[in-house]
Amino acid sequence: MGEDLLLYYALPNLNRLFEDILRAMSSDQTPIIIAGPPGSGKSHWIQQYAIQQKKQLLTCSCRKDRTLREGRQKLHIWGRRREQTVLWLEGADDLTPEAQAFLRRILETHSADVQFVLECRDPGKLQEPIRSRCLIQRIKPPTKEVLEDWIKSRYASIDVPSIFAYLHPDEYSYRRLQHCISLQIQDPATWAQVCAKRREELLAARDLKADLIPTYQAKGFHPRVLLQALLEKHPELLGPYGECLELAGSLWAFLGSALGSKHEL
Repeated sequence: MGEDLLLYYALPNLNRLFEDILRAMSSDQTPIIIAGPPGSGKSHWIQQYAIQQKKQLLTCSCRKDRTLREGRQKLHIWGRRREQTVLWLEGADDLTPEAQAFLRRILETHSADVQFVLECRDPGKLQEPIRSRCLIQRIKPPTKEVLEDWIKSRYASIDVPSIFAYLHPDEYSYRRLQHCISLQIQDPATWAQVCAKRREELLAARDLKADLIPTYQAKGFHPRVLLQALLEKHPELLGPYGECLELAGSLWAFLGSALGSKHEL
């Protein structure tokens, strides 16, 4: 999805968030960490913050350049700018330890006219010397009520119930919502098929069986949807599930293993 769609995301009480940040900052160049789950509005917050502060916005994508192999020279130059600038590090928590050490040195020596904004999903992945130099602002994921109001304020003929029947509460975000709205408007037939597939997945998730995994795969079910239902019934699996995600393991393999030992749960 393009940057232009992000400009339409709405964060409740945006002005209050700006005021809280400005009140807490010790100086105009205090680095800020903006933390929140995907689609919670971090990009919109940063864009609007730069506009509100009347500063130029420059972006460095750390998710694409985790080692800063390509971005180091650029950050050196940008960090010494004499124009009022917000320097947005997109996905800063994906930086390698060595790249974070480089960033720490930049934060110690950058120009007083440059303010760093580190966007991340998990600020705990940033090294403590970086966190200690920054003001941390956490953006919570939007609630169903907030998303419903967001839709109603912008669209007159959207089938809102079908969207929330499709989305799991863990998926509530402006980004996912925009995807659903776009599909519903641009290709209603495909949207109807997607919703029907989700209903079929949720029906199968009520009584999961290990020997039916090949059937689930053949039908094109998403393992994450099935796992969400299993984890709700057996929260003790959250730890092993997290380890599986950390190791980039197969969700289907984890589902099969969990269902195979279901009699022990």
